[in-house]
Amino acid sequence: MTAPVVSIVTPSLNQAQFIRATIESVLGQGYSPLEYWVVDGGSTDGTLEILRGYGEQLNWVSEPDEGQASAINRGWRLARGEIIAYLNADDVYLPGAIDRVAEFFAAHPGVDIVYGDCDYVDATGRFIQTYPTRVYDYVDFVRSTIDYIPQPAVFLRRRVLESVGYLDERLSLAMDFDYWLRAGLSRAFAYLPVPLAALRVHHGAKSVSHLKSFASELVTIYHRLFLRDDLPDLVRAIQSQAMSNIYYRAASCAFWSGQDDSGARQYALQAWRYRPLNVRPPLVLAFSGKWGREILTRWRGNPFLLRW
Repeated sequence: MTAPVVSIVTPSLNQAQFIRATIESVLGQGYSPLEYWVVDGGSTDGTLEILRGYGEQLNWVSEPDEGQASAINRGWRLARGEIIAYLNADDVYLPGAIDRVAEFFAAHPGVDIVYGDCDYVDATGRFIQTYPTRVYDYVDFVRSTIDYIPQPAVFLRRRVLESVGYLDERLSLAMDFDYWLRAGLSRAFAYLPVPLAALRVHHGAKSVSHLKSFASELVTIYHRLFLRDDLPDLVRAIQSQAMSNIYYRAASCAFWSGQDDSGARQYALQAWRYRPLNVRPPLVLAFSGKWGREILTRWRGNPFLLRW
């Protein structure tokens, strides 16, 4: 049997500090046939010199774009693989990841999207902790509002793009979470419990430095989800609980952003209004302000890793 073409896309903008490690983790997989695209948004930090150094080992373009989702979508449209994925320019694949995924897809033809385990690492690549991954269940995923699918460890068949579409380019932070919610309505997910990737946590990462905007996108995604007319009855039945939880998650993001305590309070109160008996830590944290952040950071460490 001929091995399927696997296409990986890396969106990039001024990530020269990390992108070489990302590229090496893809090219070093030893899988064939492998197609690799780097879609760069016009970097000015030395990224292009790094890309040129790889010659024909990878494909790349560099010009201004409309953001990360736009770059990924462009790469996916350029790609020809039967299996596709995207790996951000500060994350890495672990050795043998693509072989394991290709073997899993071959053995499970009914699976559309597969994801594995993932480690959080710091800017130097040092292990922090394991991503809290678990088996995907659509109702649980919607209700919990926690994205327990680690994006760097996700691979999908091309038929998913053909049926679900591409990433929403109006989103700049939560487009992967939005995609899992959209795809879960019609496509089959599977969890492969082996380490596939490492996700880098550092101050320059958008998911760390733009928490206030992340909060707003989460709320928008859920309001839009429950306006769909194709939601199963089981999902429709948990709307108030899910909306309460997503507002709590937004409150937590706004709180940890350190920029908008009033927004955190508004999100937390909205969560409480949806379900008054659903009292969760963000309801209290939203009113604790700066001193609450300082105490919890000393106690729990990196706020990005907190899950409420």
